[in-house]
Amino acid sequence: MELTDLERDFLRKLIGESLVNPPTFDHEIAARLVEPGHVETEPLPSGDIEYRITDGGRAPATA
Repeated sequence: MELTDLERDFLRKLIGESLVNPPTFDHEIAARLVEPGHVETEPLPSGDIEYRITDGGRAPATA
């Protein structure tokens, strides 16, 4: 899967910390990254979703 610059930027942000529904968030980008296992999600009690990079997402983030 070839990543766009925007997708790589999103993965790079996740290297340092998880994100919870960022304010300017494109759910299509997240879906493209969750499907191949680059990002994992966790629903929170507040109804928000937390996004974390996986080990598999670290290599494409730094490519």
